[in-house]
Amino acid sequence: MYSAAYSLGIGSCWIHRTKEMFESEEGKALLKEWGIKGDYIGVGSCILGYPDCDHPKAAPRKDNFVVMVK
Repeated sequence: MYSAAYSLGIGSCWIHRTKEMFESEEGKALLKEWGIKGDYIGVGSCILGYPDCDHPKAAPRKDNFVVMVK
């Protein structure tokens, strides 16, 4: 989803507070309002928006550069 957003010029960010958010009373009220029933547990959220700047260019890749982790 993040790569697709980027390809369309849309910025995205992972927010890792969904579980805590929907465990709160406000979060439970939202789930009820949205008609979501069951033992679902949210893990993360994806926020999307149009950036107010240009994306930086990627740095050039180094030839024959490998890091081995053992």
